[in-house]
Amino acid sequence: FRAHGIVKMQSNEIKHIFLVSSTDYFSPLFIDALIEKAGINHETLGVVIFGCGDIESQYPKKIDGVTYFSYEKVNNSIFLNASTITYFSLSALNSAQIREVLELSPQMKSKCYMFITDDEVDRWLWCKDKHGRLVADVKLNITENDLWVLSQQEQFIALNSAFREKLSQVLERCDFCLVDSSVVFDTLPTKSAETLAISVYADEKNKKKSILLGTKPNAFKYQNIKAMLRAFIKAGVHTEYKFVVMWPVKQWRKRLLLDLYLTYLQKIKKQTVDVSVITSLPPLAYTAVVMSCTHLVLQPRGGASTARQLMKWGQGKVYVAKGSHNELFFKDAQNVELCSFSTFDELASSLGKQIDVKANASKINAEEQRSLQELATLYS
Repeated sequence: FRAHGIVKMQSNEIKHIFLVSSTDYFSPLFIDALIEKAGINHETLGVVIFGCGDIESQYPKKIDGVTYFSYEKVNNSIFLNASTITYFSLSALNSAQIREVLELSPQMKSKCYMFITDDEVDRWLWCKDKHGRLVADVKLNITENDLWVLSQQEQFIALNSAFREKLSQVLERCDFCLVDSSVVFDTLPTKSAETLAISVYADEKNKKKSILLGTKPNAFKYQNIKAMLRAFIKAGVHTEYKFVVMWPVKQWRKRLLLDLYLTYLQKIKKQTVDVSVITSLPPLAYTAVVMSCTHLVLQPRGGASTARQLMKWGQGKVYVAKGSHNELFFKDAQNVELCSFSTFDELASSLGKQIDVKANASKINAEEQRSLQELATLYS
């Protein structure tokens, strides 16, 4: 076997296997954080990728020194001899492969770890609400393989305070173990993030007041964006701030509607609103845009890693709807201070609210260090 870019290595030196889809976004960042932040020896890590023809030419997210294998070609001994096997999330995209690995031997269960995200837990809870129990559901992206894996899964990686109760509800059992770790990776690989952070801190004094409305395209519906802008105008704060909106490149009709609305405001209402509309960006440019903002209006679900990054670097205040999943996650599980709002008028009137961004940054960094200790123990 050839380790990417460095040395030849026998697979028996590899202790920790990551079973990932070629389209998975989080695993390269997670593995990078284990090496760069938790001090895990890269030679002990192996990544088994499925859904990718030729890894060497078709999988661009390789990390130097880590060995990569094709799931379709790999020998089962790599799983049988591993100390841990980790997979990210659970859905129709990966449950068939996870099941095949778990079925290799009865001993596999005790060393297979599932990294949990909001997405699948929400889908499982919705399924239970809809059907009264977990069943295969095409719309919720739940297959028979998902159900089988969940019935066998014993080990999870997730923040205890945010996920234990929900998992007990979903699984209807408490005989599972949680490695109590929150997110430890940034929106960029560690070295890129550290380099960008230096520039961000150096440029802090030049920051202009700007508000990012959602962390991704379609985070908010067009009607919500319009209602927010209306509220900012009503409160008379629209002249103080620049607004940044992310827009799906294919939704040109709604983009046109927004442009027409801004033209209407300027020509008829004599109100000039400075709105930048951007489509999807590569990670470095995306993170730089986020860090240029002083406020983030976070959507009710999703976008937590972006909000966490903004707060971790002490670059801005985060606003979120009262009672939303994200409010509960950050306030209860992470104990950071957010600005909560029930209406967009309330949001507009609270833009000047004092928040201790430095205290938030300290809390997030301390939680990251605690989580890294947990992961260092698991992957040592």
